[in-house]
Amino acid sequence: MARAMVDELWRDGIGLVVISPGSRSAALAIAAAAHPDLETRVVLDERSAAFHALGRAKATGFPAAVLSTSGTAPANYFPAVVEADMSLTPLIVLSADRPVELRGVGANQTIDQIRLYGDRVRFFGDVEAPGSDVNLNESWRSTVSEAVAAALGQGDRPGPVHLNLAFREPTVPVTDDGRTQGLGYPFSTDGRQEDAPWINPVIPVPQSAVLPLVGPSRGLVIAGEGEYDRGGLIEAAEALGWPVLATALSGMRGETVVSTYHHLLIGGVPRHLTPETVFVVGAVGPSQRLEDLIESAVGQRIRVDAWGRRIDPRRNATHVLHAEPVATLRSAATTKTAPYWVEAWLEADRQLRETIDRSLDEVTVPSGASIARSLNDVSWERLVVASSLPIREVDSHLTRRGTVIANRGASGIDGFVSTALGVASATSRTLAISGDLSLLHDSNGFLCDVVDDLVMIVLDNDGGGLFDDLPPAAHAPFYERLFVTPHGRDLGQLARFHNLGFMTVEKPEQATSASMERLDRGGRHLIRVPIERRADLETRQMLEEVSREFVSLLQP
Repeated sequence: MARAMVDELWRDGIGLVVISPGSRSAALAIAAAAHPDLETRVVLDERSAAFHALGRAKATGFPAAVLSTSGTAPANYFPAVVEADMSLTPLIVLSADRPVELRGVGANQTIDQIRLYGDRVRFFGDVEAPGSDVNLNESWRSTVSEAVAAALGQGDRPGPVHLNLAFREPTVPVTDDGRTQGLGYPFSTDGRQEDAPWINPVIPVPQSAVLPLVGPSRGLVIAGEGEYDRGGLIEAAEALGWPVLATALSGMRGETVVSTYHHLLIGGVPRHLTPETVFVVGAVGPSQRLEDLIESAVGQRIRVDAWGRRIDPRRNATHVLHAEPVATLRSAATTKTAPYWVEAWLEADRQLRETIDRSLDEVTVPSGASIARSLNDVSWERLVVASSLPIREVDSHLTRRGTVIANRGASGIDGFVSTALGVASATSRTLAISGDLSLLHDSNGFLCDVVDDLVMIVLDNDGGGLFDDLPPAAHAPFYERLFVTPHGRDLGQLARFHNLGFMTVEKPEQATSASMERLDRGGRHLIRVPIERRADLETRQMLEEVSREFVSLLQP
């Protein structure tokens, strides 16, 4: 059964299986490792293993698999399953289980694994332990094909799937392990000819919707994370005379887009930049200022997602569309907006970026903002960004073109190291930026038997600096202990423990040169940037004040 199902995974396009060690899953692990065309990795920590597979899937857009033994092992996959569900990332979870006769009777290392992840998965299959009297090869292979198709979005939307596979002893693929005897399987387990999958999945293609826009309208596009043609979106916006505000996760920075919106909207939406129509594509993150901008549209507030997610946190959308975004925007029955409209946005963006850059140049202490800006000068192929402060700084200060990956489905800090390593497994010159808590939360992710090239910049402020911007800083008792959670750990010792290259830098230009040198060298490296929380907060406040002054003088 293990050989047939693992082979079918490969036939259906799965290239990587991440293995969590265990006994009940022995046949699955051996079958995966023995398959001549499958890549396998062993990651000791189950939670890290699942995020490693998740990172690979985010980098490639195609599922990776993770497999575990029974008991609490698959329960540790739950955070990655949640992220895969909410970010529409295809992920295959394989959990070994006891056979039905050992369930619910107190057998060792047995929990109820039936629908362990609830409705977070697109498909669940409980595969019974095989015997020697019935040929189940077709059932096994068709079940795998069905699961992979569901992970890719057939019937719903992409996301995680779960196959729970029962095995009787002997759990290694022999008929006598010295403790238990079993009969050999007498039937063929061959797949289709010419390595074809058992079932060829047909993934639905989202259709366009018709926008009921009439006459010229001051519209704008907000481009977020999701499935759509980036270049086509810019062309469609240009045809309408609408500016494009592009989040870092859109991957559209470096094009003719607005990127300073966080600071440009500091005092609300400037009157001459207030839109009549807003067209929001995909997930745009937690920015309250972007939500204020959307709410300011006096005409239509259109939310569109190719996979039909409802992303409307303030419930003020006039249209929520399950449609292909670019074709939908092109269908807008309206004439082109006057040139001054898009030029006003682009000129304000250009001037404000220059103002922010000049202000940052005057700051003599390292800050999250200056380090995030320094990433524009590093030749990375993919940038992986941790939640909390790093993603906010990158969204505010990244201007170069490139693919940015982050776990923003559920916005957790868990599994970040492993996600970055999973991305690095598929991409050369992978750069990551993390806070110290995200690093510590998943440092077990480095316990992988395959070493990929990864350079990680760590903003070390000895705790959770994001909370300094939030109400707990002013109102919560025991603030430092309960929210900042200073750890006092030496990250250099952590790097030595995991055989990582390590250095500390204190200036943005040093972070740039160190990142370039380590990316060129290869291997796994930590570049620590010590950040003083109070000074970092003051830098963010200074940029807010500079932006507020700029906006107050902005002439329509």
